[in-house]
Amino acid sequence: MTRLNCIAWLLLGICAAAAAPVSGQTKVKTSVEKVTLFIDGAQVTRTKQIDIPAGNSTVLFTGLSPYLDDKSMQVAAKGKFTVTAVNRLFNHTDSLERSVRQKALEQELAKIRQQTLNQQAASEVIDAENELLKINCSVGNRNVATSLAAIRELNEYYAARLQELKRKALELDGQVQALNKREQQVLAELAQLGGKQSAPMSEVEVRIEAPAACKGAFTLTYYVRNAGWFPSYDIRSGGLSEPVEIAYKANIFQNTKEEWKNVNLTLSSSNPTTGSIAPQLKTWWLDYGMAPPRYNLNLTSNTVSGTVFDQQREPLPGATVMVPGTTVGTSTDVQGRYSVTVPNGASSLQFNYIGYKPQTRAIAGNTMNVMLQEDNTQLDEVVVVGYGSSSAAALTGKAAGLRVRGKAAPQMEMAVAEESDISGMMEVEQTQTQLGYEFEIKQPYTIPSDGKSVAAEIGRYRLPATYTYQSTPKIDKDAFLVAEATDWAKLNLLEGEANVYFENTFVGKSILSPREAGDTLRFSMGRDRGIRIERTKESDYAARRAIGSNQTQSMGWKLTVRNTRTEPVVLMLADQLPVSRNSTISVTEEELSGGTLDKNSGTVTWRLELKPGEQRELRLRYTVKYPKGRSLAIE
Repeated sequence: MTRLNCIAWLLLGICAAAAAPVSGQTKVKTSVEKVTLFIDGAQVTRTKQIDIPAGNSTVLFTGLSPYLDDKSMQVAAKGKFTVTAVNRLFNHTDSLERSVRQKALEQELAKIRQQTLNQQAASEVIDAENELLKINCSVGNRNVATSLAAIRELNEYYAARLQELKRKALELDGQVQALNKREQQVLAELAQLGGKQSAPMSEVEVRIEAPAACKGAFTLTYYVRNAGWFPSYDIRSGGLSEPVEIAYKANIFQNTKEEWKNVNLTLSSSNPTTGSIAPQLKTWWLDYGMAPPRYNLNLTSNTVSGTVFDQQREPLPGATVMVPGTTVGTSTDVQGRYSVTVPNGASSLQFNYIGYKPQTRAIAGNTMNVMLQEDNTQLDEVVVVGYGSSSAAALTGKAAGLRVRGKAAPQMEMAVAEESDISGMMEVEQTQTQLGYEFEIKQPYTIPSDGKSVAAEIGRYRLPATYTYQSTPKIDKDAFLVAEATDWAKLNLLEGEANVYFENTFVGKSILSPREAGDTLRFSMGRDRGIRIERTKESDYAARRAIGSNQTQSMGWKLTVRNTRTEPVVLMLADQLPVSRNSTISVTEEELSGGTLDKNSGTVTWRLELKPGEQRELRLRYTVKYPKGRSLAIE
C-alpha cells in the first residue's frame, strides 16, 4: 500500500469515527407519582432511577404531555456523572398511529362496499324471479285446459314463493341500510383523521458523560395546562330552626394526554374572590341630564346557560366554563350544554376546550351559545439549559439540577391521584400555605385524560345558623332566604357554585362566597314565595308645585309585606332615595316608616320581625326641590 493510500484510509477512518454516534440512546418511560392540581393547570412530578453506562450516553424521557409549559420544566439529576446537555423534543409518532388507523378504515370501507355490491346483486336476482313468477302465474295464455285443483295448487305455490321473496327483499334492504350507515361513519372518521393533526407528545433528552458505569436518579417536575379543579357545594337545611350542612366537593378534570394512574393528589388554590347572588343597589346620583342607575335586566337570574359548539356545530363535551378572576366554574355535558351560577358583578365567562382557542365573552343575558375555533398553533422546540455548577455546559458531582431557561413555577410540596371512579367521601388532610389552601388526598387515584369533570367530596360540615330574609323590591319583589353561620374560617372554603336544598327540596343554585363573609358566612338559600312583597306608586301623593324660582316634586311608594309561613321570620328590606350632587338640587325625606337612611348612598333599610300571617305597610316618601325650567328623573 502506498503512502498516499495509507493517508486516504486514515482520513476515512477518522471521518467514520467522527460520524459514528458516541453511544446508544436509552428511551425511558416514567410514571406520574405526584400531581398538584390548581384551579387552572397542574404541577406534575415524575421520578426514575436509571443505569448509566460508562462514556457518553443519551437518556430520552418519553410520553410527556404536549401541553407542558417549558418555563416551568425542572429536572433534578443525582449520580456520579456529568450532564452535558438537555433538550426538549417532540414525538410525532401519533401520525404513524393515525396512518395505521386510516389503513384499517380503508380496508373496512372496501369490505363494506363489496358487501353492498353483493347485496345489490342478490336484490336483482329476487327482482328477476318476481318477474318470472308473474309471467308463469298467468293461466290465461295457456292452450291446455287446467283443472281447478291444479290452479289452486299453482296459486298456493306462487303466493308462498312471492311472500318468501318479499321477506328476502326486506331483509336485504335492511342490510343495505346498515351497510350504508356504517359506510358514512367510516368516511366521517377518515375525514376527521385526515383533517386534524394531533399534538405531538413531549420528550426530554438528557446527554450524559460518566467516567464509569453508575446509577442515576432523575426527578422531572413541570406545569401542564388542560387540567385543574373547581369547588362546588351541596348546602342543605331542614328548616329555619335547623343547622346548615355543607358538602364540599372538588370537580377534577385533566386532558393532558398523560396517564395519571395510581398517583398521589393534592388540590391547591389561590385566595378566593368576592361574589354574591342578591341584587345590589347602585348610588342614585341626581343631577341635570343624568338618568337613574340602570340594572342589567337581561339577567333575570344569576344563572347563565347555553351550549358550546365547534366550527361544524358539533357539541363539545367536557369544555370548561369559568368566571374569570374567580373559582366559579363548570363543564359541559355530553351534549355540550352547561349551566353556571355567576357571582354578582361578574361581567364575562371564559370558555376552554383542549385543542381549541379559548374565548372570553361578555355576559349579555341568561343564554350564551359559544362556537370555539380549533387552535392550529404548533409548539416550537425548546432547549433546556443546566444550572447548579460553575459551568452551564456541564454538571458534575453527586447532585445536579436542570431546568428550562426562564422563570420557573413556584415550588410546592405535592401529592397526586388515582382510582377509576372518583366518587364518595375521601380521606383528606387540609393545610394552609402562603399561596392558598391545600387538600392532600390520602389514597391514590387514577384520573383519565378525557377532560370529563368528576366530583369528589373532600369535606362535610354542620354549622349552626340563623336565617334572615332579604329583599330589594325595586329590582326583584321576591324575598331571598339568607343563612348566617359562624366558626367557618377553619373549613378552608373557596368561592364556588352551590346546589341549595331547603326543607328537603331542591330550591336552586347559589354562590358560596367566603371572601365576603368576615366573621359570619352568609349564603343565599334561594327564593321563598312564602314572603309576599309588593311595591306600588302612591299616585295620590305625587305632586309638583312651584315656589318662587324653584319647583318641588313629591314622590311616594307603598311597600306591603306579608309573612304567609307558619313561623316568625326576620326580613331585611331595602329601597332608596336619590342623592343630589348639585347645590341647586335638594332631596328631603318625608316619610321612611322607621327605615334607616344612609345619606351617602341613599339606601333605606328596614329590619322587620314578622309573625306568622302578619302583614305590614311601609311608606317611602321624599320631595325634590330644583330650579324652574329644568327637568329631573326622580322616580
